[in-house]
Amino acid sequence: MATRLASALTRRTVVKGGLGAASLTAGGLFGARGAAAHLQTPTGTPPPDAAAEQVLRIQTGSGGSVTFEFQPLTGGSDMEFWQSLYFSPPMYFDENLELQPLVFDSWQGNADSTVWTFTIDPRAQWSDGTPITAAQVKGSWELMADPLAGNSRIQDYMGKVKGFQEVLSLAAKEAPGLVAKDERTLEVQLTGTDPVFHWRVATHHLNPVKVEEARNDIEFFWTPENNPACSGPYRLESWDPDAGTAVMGRNPNWWLGEGQYLDRIEFRFVNDQGTVALMIRNGEVDVVHPDQVLPPELAAEFPALFRPVTGFGYNSFWLGAQSEPTNDINVRKALMLSVNFQDVFQAAFPLGNAQMVDQLLDPELPCREEEQSWYPYDPEAAKAALAESTYGSAENLPKLRVTSRGERPQNVRALEAIIEFWRQNLGIVNVDFKTDEEGFGPDEPLINLTRDDVLIRFPDSATYMLVAGYSTSAIPRDAMRGYKNPELDALIEQALAVPPEDPARCELALEAQRIFMNDYQAMLFGAENNALNALSHVKNYNRGPDRTFIEPWLLYIGTE
Repeated sequence: MATRLASALTRRTVVKGGLGAASLTAGGLFGARGAAAHLQTPTGTPPPDAAAEQVLRIQTGSGGSVTFEFQPLTGGSDMEFWQSLYFSPPMYFDENLELQPLVFDSWQGNADSTVWTFTIDPRAQWSDGTPITAAQVKGSWELMADPLAGNSRIQDYMGKVKGFQEVLSLAAKEAPGLVAKDERTLEVQLTGTDPVFHWRVATHHLNPVKVEEARNDIEFFWTPENNPACSGPYRLESWDPDAGTAVMGRNPNWWLGEGQYLDRIEFRFVNDQGTVALMIRNGEVDVVHPDQVLPPELAAEFPALFRPVTGFGYNSFWLGAQSEPTNDINVRKALMLSVNFQDVFQAAFPLGNAQMVDQLLDPELPCREEEQSWYPYDPEAAKAALAESTYGSAENLPKLRVTSRGERPQNVRALEAIIEFWRQNLGIVNVDFKTDEEGFGPDEPLINLTRDDVLIRFPDSATYMLVAGYSTSAIPRDAMRGYKNPELDALIEQALAVPPEDPARCELALEAQRIFMNDYQAMLFGAENNALNALSHVKNYNRGPDRTFIEPWLLYIGTE
C-alpha cells in the first residue's frame, strides 16, 4: 500500500485538532524531554509516579513490508501494532492469555457452535459521541473484504460466516450470516461448527469502524483531514507521510471511564537500524516498533527493550505451488534437502536471539510433534530428487525468482545462505533475488519463494494450520501461489470442529502438519524471540498474542 499511497496522495501535511505546523518539525517531534503541562484532564486519576510530561514517542517502521498508513481495515502491516490506540477491538486476550471484553461485553455460542451472539457494551461510542452499533460492526467486517481495504487476512476470520465467500468474491456486498438483531446485538451464523469463533474475533484485525464514513473513501477515510470517528482512547490528529511523522491526542469521548493518562503520542517513521539505535541513546524515543531489529549491544544499556512477550508465529520462506519449476514436488524436495537449516539459522541469527525450528507449528503452541522432524540435510537425496523431477538437472531448471519481501537483515541473510547451498549442492545458479516482490514487475506472479509469517492471535494449533495450510487462507493463496491439498483441507476442517479442550483437536492438528510437511512447501529457518521494545519509564506497556497494545488507555510515562 505504500506505493499506492505515493500515487494516490499529493505530498502534504495533514493537521487537525489545533496542532500547528511547527509541531511537525524536527525540533517539535522527538526532541529531548522537557517540562510540559497536561493538555487535558485524564479520564482517571494519574498514577502517583506519573511524570509531568505525558508524551509517548514511538518509532515505527521495520525492515519488513513497511508502511506508514494508519488504515484500520487492512488487518496487518507495520502500523497494526498501534491500532488499539485509536480503534477498539471486539474483545482481546490479555498477557495471561485470558479473554477480556471491550466493544463486545458478552458472547455466547449455541449448542453446536454454529451460531454466535455478541452484545455491544452500552457505553461503547465513537469519538463524535454517537453509539457503536451492531450494524456498524457487521458493515465493517463486510467492508474488509473489499480489495481497496487491502485486507488479506479477513478470510481467516470470516471464512465460515454464511454468505461471506460471496462478499469476498464481490458477488454480494452483505453476508446473510451477519445479522444485526438490534442496536446492540450481532448474531453470526456459520456454515459449520466453530467452538473458538469467539476467540477468533478477539483481535484488532476486526476493529469496527464507523462504516458509513469508511464507505465514502475506503483507502483514506482514516486520514485526519476527513475527521474520522474512532473508538480507542486516542485519535489521529496529524499525519505527514513525507516527513514520516504523526501525532495522536486524546479521544474527547473515551467511553471506558479510566485512563487516557497520555496527553499526546508522537510517531516517527524510521527504518534504519543505526538511526533507531541513535534515537534510543539520545533519549528521542520511548517505544520501538516490535519488528525493528535492535543491535544486541543495546541490551546492556537498555535491558527493558528486550523483555520477552508472548506471540504465536514466525517468518518462513514459502515455495510457489503453481510456478515453474517449484510446481514440481521433486524440485521442492531437492531445494529443501540441499540446505543445512542449522547453518541457515546461524547465518540469520548469529547472536542466537531465536529458536531453531524443525516443524511448522510454533514452538510455543501446546501441540508439538515430539517424535518427528523434517527436512534433514541430505545433499545426495537432494540430487536424486532433482534428477527425478521433470527437469532432470539444474541446467534445465527455469529461473528461480526469490524474495525476502523486505530488508530485515535476518531474512536477507537466511535467504542468501539458502541460495548458496543450492549453488554448492545442486549447481543452481539461475536465481533472481530481490528484496521486494514488486521488483519483479510483470513476473511477480512467477515468484518461486517469498517470505511471510503465519501469526495467530490465540494459542490454538488447529487455527495455526488453518492460517498456514488451508487452501483459501492468505499464505497458501498468496505466498504459496495457490497451494491446495484437499486431504489437508478436510483434516483442518475436522480439527476446527473439535472443542479446544478435547485432545483430538491437537492430534488432528499434528496430523495436518504431517501432511503439509510432506508437500515440501515451507523452508523453516528459525523463530525469532519476541521482545517488548519499550523503555522502562513507559508504564503499563503490555502486549499479548494479538501483537498490539493491551489496555492502551492505561499507558503513561513514569518518573525514572
